Amino acid sequence: MLLVFGLNLLALAAACLSLSRHHRDLFGSAPSPSRVRLLRIVALVDGVLALAYSIHRMGIELGIVYWACLLMIACAALVLLLAWRPRWALPTAAAMPVIGGVLSVLG
Repeated sequence: MLLVFGLNLLALAAACLSLSRHHRDLFGSAPSPSRVRLLRIVALVDGVLALAYSIHRMGIELGIVYWACLLMIACAALVLLLAWRPRWALPTAAAMPVIGGVLSVLG
């Protein structure tokens, strides 16, 4: 279920980057309106994919609960990353779904 965690982390990172404060902290400038729209769409799609995969793997009752728990853990991890190591947030958010996907295919 590392894939669900990774997708949630990526969704939250995209949602955070759609805010001008976090975008300015990481890239030095405010995002354009088209980039804000793209980041929000990516956040929505990643969140829905994480929920769908979790429901597929565990059933609807446990899948939603498991997804919500992993969403909270991903949120806490992203808050800590943005507070202490903001430059690590993007590579971590990009790598976690890939690692989770590889491990889910292998396992």
